[in-house]
Amino acid sequence: MIVVFIKWSESVSVHVEEIDNQHKKLLGLINWAHDIDWDKDKEKGNRILNELIEFARVHFTTEENYFAKCNYGGAEAHVAAHMGYIAKVLLLYRNFQNGTCSADDVLNFLKSWWEDHLIKMDHKYVENFRACGLK
Repeated sequence: MIVVFIKWSESVSVHVEEIDNQHKKLLGLINWAHDIDWDKDKEKGNRILNELIEFARVHFTTEENYFAKCNYGGAEAHVAAHMGYIAKVLLLYRNFQNGTCSADDVLNFLKSWWEDHLIKMDHKYVENFRACGLK
């Protein structure tokens, strides 16, 4: 059973079903990352980090396609933040492989990403996406 570290709430929603579903998947990964013993279960740690990389590939492509479709003015800064996420997750993955990454490193990054990017930065495109007709 996964202990809930961060809960979904409607205030987090960007009101685009596809993106909200992807954000919920990330939330599940964050809560799973919080639930495992990173020191004892390296296999699960590897799986979580790999899934965080795959999440980025799928989710960032989705958002960036919508940026283009809706001519979102904040796209450049948003894409730069996506690149920062990818770089950080790859660094965490490499550090986990060589034993220099702790559970706190991963969880602190993910909690910060959730609060700073998903809650703040993603909400900057909500009105643009609504005006574009996305649901």
